[in-house]
Amino acid sequence: MSVLDLLTSLVAERAGLADVDADRLFIDYGIGSADAVALAAELEARLGIPLPNTVFYDHPTPRALAEHLAGAVGRPDRGTPGHDTSRAPGGHEVVEPVAIVGIGCRLPGADGPERLWRLLADGVDAVGTVPGERAARHPGWREPGVGEGGFLPDVEGFDPAFFTVNAREAEAMDPQQRLLLEVAHESLQDAGLRLADLAGSQTGVFAGISSGDFLVHSFSPGLAETEPGLYTPTGVAHSVAANRISYVFDLHGPSMAVDTACSSSLVAVHQAVTALRTGQCDTALAGGVNAILSPDIGLCFRTAGVLAPDGRCKSFGAGADGMGRSEGAVMVTLRRLGDALAAGDRIYALILGGAVNSDGRTNGLMSPSAPAQVRLLRAACRAAGVDPGDVGYVEAHGSGTRLGDLMELRALSEVLGTAPRRAALRVGSVKSNLGHLEAAAGAAGLAKAALALFHGALPASLHATDLAEDFDWSGGGLRVQRSLESWTGRLAGVSSFGFGGTNAHLILQAPPERRTPVTPAGVTARRSREDREGGPFAKTRSYPPAAVSHPRRYLPLSAHTHAGLRELVVRWRAALDDPELDLVAACHTAGERRDHHAYRVGVTGADAAELSRELDRALTDLTAATPGGAAPGGLALVFADEPGAGTAAAHADLAAELRRAGVRPDLVIGHGAGEVAAARYRGVLSPTASDTVAGHRARLLAGPAPVHALRVRLARRLAEALCARIGPALAVATVEDAQTCVIVGPRAALATLAATLTAGDVLCGDLGPATADHSGLAAPLAAELEAALEGLPVNAGETVALSTLTGGPVDGRAQGARHWARHLAAPSLLGDALAVALDRGVRTFVEIGAAELGPRLRGAQGGRQARAVRCADAGDLPGVLIRLYELGHDLDWAALNPPGAVASIPLLPWSREWSTPPAPGHIGTVPQEMVA
Repeated sequence: MSVLDLLTSLVAERAGLADVDADRLFIDYGIGSADAVALAAELEARLGIPLPNTVFYDHPTPRALAEHLAGAVGRPDRGTPGHDTSRAPGGHEVVEPVAIVGIGCRLPGADGPERLWRLLADGVDAVGTVPGERAARHPGWREPGVGEGGFLPDVEGFDPAFFTVNAREAEAMDPQQRLLLEVAHESLQDAGLRLADLAGSQTGVFAGISSGDFLVHSFSPGLAETEPGLYTPTGVAHSVAANRISYVFDLHGPSMAVDTACSSSLVAVHQAVTALRTGQCDTALAGGVNAILSPDIGLCFRTAGVLAPDGRCKSFGAGADGMGRSEGAVMVTLRRLGDALAAGDRIYALILGGAVNSDGRTNGLMSPSAPAQVRLLRAACRAAGVDPGDVGYVEAHGSGTRLGDLMELRALSEVLGTAPRRAALRVGSVKSNLGHLEAAAGAAGLAKAALALFHGALPASLHATDLAEDFDWSGGGLRVQRSLESWTGRLAGVSSFGFGGTNAHLILQAPPERRTPVTPAGVTARRSREDREGGPFAKTRSYPPAAVSHPRRYLPLSAHTHAGLRELVVRWRAALDDPELDLVAACHTAGERRDHHAYRVGVTGADAAELSRELDRALTDLTAATPGGAAPGGLALVFADEPGAGTAAAHADLAAELRRAGVRPDLVIGHGAGEVAAARYRGVLSPTASDTVAGHRARLLAGPAPVHALRVRLARRLAEALCARIGPALAVATVEDAQTCVIVGPRAALATLAATLTAGDVLCGDLGPATADHSGLAAPLAAELEAALEGLPVNAGETVALSTLTGGPVDGRAQGARHWARHLAAPSLLGDALAVALDRGVRTFVEIGAAELGPRLRGAQGGRQARAVRCADAGDLPGVLIRLYELGHDLDWAALNPPGAVASIPLLPWSREWSTPPAPGHIGTVPQEMVA
């Protein structure tokens, strides 16, 4: 009897048929997995050759199996699926690696890469029971294996305000879309990439998504809380899962959803790698998501016998009895290696290459194929340019189904395990910790492999104390990783298989040596539009000078809500207590590698302990503060009226220090003698020229008798009339606002004037000693000053300036000798200048020098909110910079903090407080722009 006749007779007998078509699938005759194992054993006994239990799946028709066996009869054979020497489609050229620079994840028991690594390293089993709220919605959750798995405590939570999504649209969005948005942003944060810099860029989004629970729920009468409406089509569409990320973040690269079932997310990463290498995008977000909103699919899997009763994937273990379902999201941020190195990115691992293929026609649509996996592994190694024997670890699919695991082990053994190698190939599966994440499973395995390479250790694969008995562990060249071990391996593989037959495998390499990067130039983050305290004249915090051996560090923290900022401060307090924290890297990442939001706190100190103390103070302030704030608006530097030959230089130097820290004023005002410092700062006067002007002014003003100043609540016209009536000894020196002036003159005369005004219920206040400039008392000195400054060189200058000589804009080329002569003897129109600044949108005034701006700004505000921040000397600089940041003004963090690596620092806290307004009772009219 021929092998083919033997096969057809065995199948006919098993199926109870008289005749069997040699070209039909075994599954067509009801040959399931149990039957296939029994037939393989019987066939092995008849032919006298060893056969794997999976042979009826590897060759799914009688004719295909007979042709395979014909060459095996009479010779020893391990029963492997056969060698494939075909080339990868189109051939592969080893090209530049792609770097994994960021990992975002929301997984059972692990939010973020640090917690995921801790879970893996500690060997935590994160599988549990479905949350009570979900369990109460459907009795199907009570079925064994359906209500057990890897569940998130809150799969539907979302922060719509951050993503500018209205509440009704958020309610209509598949929770998978919500998860992807948040986890994508967390991945970018982890990578140290700011949305402000990525907006408009060629950044791609590749999202693996398969589950349709929300779609079914949305259109099922009696199940949906609301009827389908305007936002339902985009809310349930898988394509929009990727497209919405591109839309919200304004990313212009490729944007696509990938559905190949359980291999979706790894295929998505493969697509992203291809897009990066072909120049379609410069940065890519790739990964996948799965949300288990209904028990229905689990019930189907249970009926099919592929669901583990306890919800656990016992990958490669003797107790493997099916898979356990899981949910969550993983997104990685990818860049070409050269770009990542140039930007100073932290690199978890490199993707050298990979492959995707299909099982083709197997013994059933959902039946895996070991030969296809063999072809896949060989193609992936060729694409990556690596020798199969050099791969030290494979993060396997490892679903925990007996047949699937066996096929995978055989394929790994043939391609990698039996290749020349120094040690057995170690294998494991993250599913043993988390369960099967289905569309997100491959990305979860990728994250585990990348973290293992990054940390130089291999975590244990759980539930495999006793190994599967169907595989030859002694001769297969494989070893299940059953404990946490240090690892110096350089190469790892990641496998993921879809139940429709799409397989993916990527080859990863350990990251290059870490180094301290040169801080890259970047686009300044968008300005905040809210102010933490909102007070117009809040004081800045003072800080002691940092020790020389410990340069001062600046730590800026921000969030999009008041509550979020408080939570972020709490997280940072815990982070600063970690003795292993790289403070330089942490401050660098917080300043230059994070977006800066509306609600802000900044602290500065020499070390972590000092920063912690400052955060304690800030937390107290935040707890007492009323939520809310205002737009920062524009910023003006105001140089105070402090005479002296060296004052202008000192004040200009102080302002230059602010500029080096990133303070870029929208305009500059010089009050009185401060106009000389303003001209020097703007470049109107050179240092030599400004010293000349200041020196001559100081020399001339030293001659007249000392005067005092009196602030009076009178309009300029009335004040000047009063001075004229009293006599030439008094004169108006400053016009602070429409109803307030400063009069200078002899002390006795001012005292008499004050008594008269007080008797008439006119408010006035003694300002103490003053100088005669900016008043008619200095008129005799003006001509001499003009002569002394004849030929003074001036330039147009940078930055808009308002002169207190006119109260309006001044061109630097007009600030020659004549200007300074008039400026000496004419009243200072500070109030007019402040009003013009406020009209132009300035809301923050940084006063360089004496504290005199506060009351004058109050008079000019006219109901507009503005703040004065004083910087008297270099000791004030740290507090001033922190205060400006808190008011919403962005600084040059590269100038304030030394360069450092990208660090894992606390993520932006999400706000879960949202409610859905009543939905309309029918489908609304679709706007024309929504029709594609």
